[in-house]
Amino acid sequence: MNLKEKLNKIDSEIDNGLKFKATDRLRNLIQENPNEIKLWNKLAEIYYESGFLDSAGKYWILTEPTEERIKKCVEIYEKSVNYSGNQILQEIVFRGDKSKLSEFAKQKLSKLELDSEAKVNHVPKFDKKLNIKKKYKTEQKHTLKNKLYELIFFSIIAIIGILIIIGIVTIVKWLFW
Repeated sequence: MNLKEKLNKIDSEIDNGLKFKATDRLRNLIQENPNEIKLWNKLAEIYYESGFLDSAGKYWILTEPTEERIKKCVEIYEKSVNYSGNQILQEIVFRGDKSKLSEFAKQKLSKLELDSEAKVNHVPKFDKKLNIKKKYKTEQKHTLKNKLYELIFFSIIAIIGILIIIGIVTIVKWLFW
């Protein structure tokens, strides 16, 4: 399913009153496509319409505040985390490529990183999101190899166990019969 189809499904869920499910899907899509700020904005919009202004601000934080409501929500969110750049970076978990972001978003992330470095002497770093299919194929190869080794190991253990039992039965027969 491509991104457009997934967004259509999310819109359908919102129309049917399944906002929790839609927000969950959107958060997953953001993790898969962190540079798609339209996903961040869509999630923020749902939170805003539902009255969760701080959560809306969290997802609007990388959007240039062109409307008063966006400014207000971002301010509420920043206040809720005591204006801590470190806390904001840990919560938004941006795994995308900064160079693909708008100039405002780049500056905002840089500002948050500088604040985090100044206040707690640490900047949270998150690995860029890998293509899940490639990662899965790699893990699958390793898993298949590991399963083969496990099968061989347990087969040898089972054969040894069977031979021990046969040996014990033979000794018992030899001694008592």
